[in-house]
Amino acid sequence: MMLNTEILLTIKLQEQLFVDPKRIRLLKEIQKCGSINQAAKNAKVSYKSAWDHLAAMNEISPRPLLERNVGGKNGGGTELTIYAQRLLQLYDLLEQTQEKAFHILQDESLPLDSVLHATARFSLQSSARNQFFGEIVNLRHQNIHCFVDIQIKGFPSLLTVSITEKSAVRLKLVLGKEVMMMIKAPWVKVHREHPTDNVINVFPVTAQKITDKGNVEEVILNLNHNDTEETVEFCATLNKSENIKQQEKIWISIDPEQVILATLY
Repeated sequence: MMLNTEILLTIKLQEQLFVDPKRIRLLKEIQKCGSINQAAKNAKVSYKSAWDHLAAMNEISPRPLLERNVGGKNGGGTELTIYAQRLLQLYDLLEQTQEKAFHILQDESLPLDSVLHATARFSLQSSARNQFFGEIVNLRHQNIHCFVDIQIKGFPSLLTVSITEKSAVRLKLVLGKEVMMMIKAPWVKVHREHPTDNVINVFPVTAQKITDKGNVEEVILNLNHNDTEETVEFCATLNKSENIKQQEKIWISIDPEQVILATLY
């Protein structure tokens, strides 16, 4: 069911009202016509009320919001500063985010105790078919590499991701931090026997669904883990020559360097 929602955003600075929908509309009208007098008429407020709003905003704003143009072809006028223009863009962005955040309330499968999980669901689009969320439990530094061990709900063991030291610093990785992992379907390797040549990130799976995609097959693999009721699925793109059968129990492996890591600052 589509809901007609109205979310009114108010921002305060120094415990005083900075912007609200009425003030944002006034700023947008000034941006359009370059005149406070005309902007007040367009926003359906008196000229005095418009000045009062602008004065109150400027008094607590970290930077000026308006700049006057004297003379010129049209006899001068008022323009928004770069800071005020960015404020309007930020306000629009926050409104969109709030609207999307409210919509995820309808999806009861989405946990609302995870900022990263919720943000990724309503804001992030990725071509990677496999997306998982977990928590960092260990960081191991080796030369220019950082190996990140991640605990993921429903996984029988940790998933290890390899990134550069610079990336680890840029992502501000620390123990306990929530992260998102993205793994493209062709990066999931399939084995009929458990790999023995020091391969890490090896998990037992069952081929649940096989779809013919022309030159390849798209296979949905269910993670075999009896200690949890959590259902974890992988999607793999395989050559037909691998001849995987539905309900066949096999193994998958994931190269630590073929995992994209994302997080919130």
